[in-house]
Amino acid sequence: MPNESDPQTVVNPSGLLDALMQSSGHIGILHRAVESARNGICITDATAQDNPIIYVNPAFLELTGYTLDEIVGHNCRFLQGADRDQPELQIVRHSLAAGLPSTAILRNYKKDGTLFWNELSLAPVFDSQKQVINFIGVQNDITARKDAEQRVSEFHSMVSHELRTPLSSIRASLGLVIDGSAGEIPTSAKRLIQIASQNAERLLKLVDDVLDLKKIESGKLVLHFEMIEPGSLVRDVLDSLPAITANGISIKKDIAKTKQFCADRDRVSQVLINLLANAIKFSPPRSEIVITVENQRDAVKFSVKDQGPGIPPEGQGKLFMKFQQLDSSDTRPHSGSGLGLAISKTIIELHGGTIGIISEPGQGSTFWFTLPLVPKVE
Repeated sequence: MPNESDPQTVVNPSGLLDALMQSSGHIGILHRAVESARNGICITDATAQDNPIIYVNPAFLELTGYTLDEIVGHNCRFLQGADRDQPELQIVRHSLAAGLPSTAILRNYKKDGTLFWNELSLAPVFDSQKQVINFIGVQNDITARKDAEQRVSEFHSMVSHELRTPLSSIRASLGLVIDGSAGEIPTSAKRLIQIASQNAERLLKLVDDVLDLKKIESGKLVLHFEMIEPGSLVRDVLDSLPAITANGISIKKDIAKTKQFCADRDRVSQVLINLLANAIKFSPPRSEIVITVENQRDAVKFSVKDQGPGIPPEGQGKLFMKFQQLDSSDTRPHSGSGLGLAISKTIIELHGGTIGIISEPGQGSTFWFTLPLVPKVE
């Protein structure tokens, strides 16, 4: 094995790159760029038995803790240690067998046994005859990201068990006080209790949004389908929003004679409530909100139109992204988590539908979504 201290040996144990560097100055630039990369890079010989490593850059040595002598000539599987039953390895094996690019996140182990999460991107290299002669693997250590994801998961669990239950109890207790079940209370105190109840409701909504987001990200948001009559759905949603007439805001229904459709009633209601709550939040006093339901070819379309300030085109693109607010300042007049529309988008798309907005500054906004009469789910 060549001397590892020789720079040319470390860079090019197979002699391949030396010849290439002499043929073109561009190859020299490429070589220096690969050597300087902070991601671990390795090249294997796909024409040799067991696809051995023929080159690694310094970042690969730093990432894994192995020396060049311990790496060159070996298959990359040594990084897996005894942990070779990972389902993600099937992606890598298929990529190598079929000569296709792929990306997989693997549990790998450094020379000292330390676990690190490796986001491995593989790409085949073809010769002039379209035959695979090499594979290039780019290693990205995402251990810090995986640790952060684990902490977020633990936080979600804490939210579920330690926050939601007491908040539900607080909301229910305040509701009993407000409706007089606990006896008469002074008028001055009643207003304070109403404020506390409203904020408990807001906190509970935020907790529910966070838990829904966790279900979505983990693929555990389950839909329960049933046949729904659109007019009945709208009536139930409006009954759940007693604040619809606050500040003199009125609502108008324009519901066509639509066919029943198959969907998760609670989740579609959640979307409609979110759109109506946003419309109420941004509507000026004594304005009108119009909710429309109409037939399409094989779908039903719901629309919520307000007379609010409208949204400029450059702001519309981020509306359905997680944790996005058009006004993210500490002094924004309307509170919110920035999760409602992102969750709504996922719910609609899980049904096989679409969601969007039509808006211009000063002309109000119309949020709409369509749902197929028969859900198009996988």
